[in-house]
Amino acid sequence: MPSLSRVHAAQWALALSGLILTACIVSTDHSDPNPEQALPRLIVLLKDRNPEMRRTAAQSLGKIARKEAVPALVEALRDPDAGVRRTSAWALGMIGEDAVGPDRSPLASLLFDPDPGVREAAAMALGLTGDTQAGIELLLERLQEPATPADVKRLAAASLGGMEARTAVPVLMKLLADRDARVRRWAVAALGEIADQETVVPLSKVLTNDPHPGVRIEAAFRLGKFGGEAARPAFTAALKDANADVRRLANAALKELAGGGHA
Repeated sequence: MPSLSRVHAAQWALALSGLILTACIVSTDHSDPNPEQALPRLIVLLKDRNPEMRRTAAQSLGKIARKEAVPALVEALRDPDAGVRRTSAWALGMIGEDAVGPDRSPLASLLFDPDPGVREAAAMALGLTGDTQAGIELLLERLQEPATPADVKRLAAASLGGMEARTAVPVLMKLLADRDARVRRWAVAALGEIADQETVVPLSKVLTNDPHPGVRIEAAFRLGKFGGEAARPAFTAALKDANADVRRLANAALKELAGGGHA
């Protein structure tokens, strides 16, 4: 016999399916869907005990894309389940400019989320709401605050790289000298995502001089993607690196250059 919790989840799943159909099916006269009946019940489901129900409710609200759902979706950005936070961010992006209030977009805070999928969804949603610059500004502010924790620096660097924020290059290059190896590695990764040619020389110095093998591995990998001839001296020097992965990546990059790639 199925447990009561499973029966409860199944009942809610059926109910939610009906709500989604009510909200999304186009009538036979080809008029626009009428979501008013489903909207308040979907908002209630954002607080369901089952995270799968909350995720589905957020997704349905994104499909409906009504500004009346914004307060509930903003609250859901603090949900303990990463999937709910990710889907709620996506839903706000689908709502568009109506999701942005007079203050800085609440989506910007998710750029520091520990889950990469949530950060990616937040960055995408900021673009859809026309508020990408607000997110970039917040990230840069936090990076330049005194005594910013290493985890915050790392997550900020990851978000800036994911957003390919060229205006962040000077700040990210400063992070290459951070005392925390994890911060340096994520700064290298972010600069690799942005792939600005002015960063080839600084990243080449990281490849040849950074004391942490993980940071040198990241630098070799990223330079192999866009460094080109300017990175050749660093790749050549890295053939003598103490770390086998650094040597392997440097050798692969030199072979690529010899074959005419990444000129």
